[in-house]
Amino acid sequence: ALDQIKNEIGFELVVIGKREPRFADPSKAGTSRELWNCIRFRQDLTPDQIAEELAVATMVLFPTRADTSPNAVKESVVAGVPVVASAVGGIVDYVFPGVNGITFPSENVAEFVKAIRAACRHPLFGKGLVEPSSLSQTRDYLSPRRMGERFLEAYRAVKSQMTRK
Repeated sequence: ALDQIKNEIGFELVVIGKREPRFADPSKAGTSRELWNCIRFRQDLTPDQIAEELAVATMVLFPTRADTSPNAVKESVVAGVPVVASAVGGIVDYVFPGVNGITFPSENVAEFVKAIRAACRHPLFGKGLVEPSSLSQTRDYLSPRRMGERFLEAYRAVKSQMTRK
């Protein structure tokens, strides 16, 4: 997708993680050298270093086939970074189109390209910003306090079902 827009949108792609040859080598064969000159891999980062990367990111691109617990997406929305992601699994619970990001159908490169272009043109997303109300809602929803409350509710529901048997 990025190979298709590299000449119209200036960018640097920072990949948080190790460059995996089994992923990168086939991808490299199918894309231009110019694109690979725009990619920088950052591995073995501390949580503080990841937070620093999110603080300067304009947006997070997250194309995937499946993700039931998208931690990178959660971290991004809590940091207030717009997310362009596949509309699959748990992602749709955190990325709200037009509010804190844009979703597209999984495995659809043309739609991914359209979503990236739309995000770059968006008055907030193109500046690395999201709707302020979505940021406070997402931070509350994903806060340790709320997550603890939801786990406790789930445990109580299971216990209640077990005592009925």
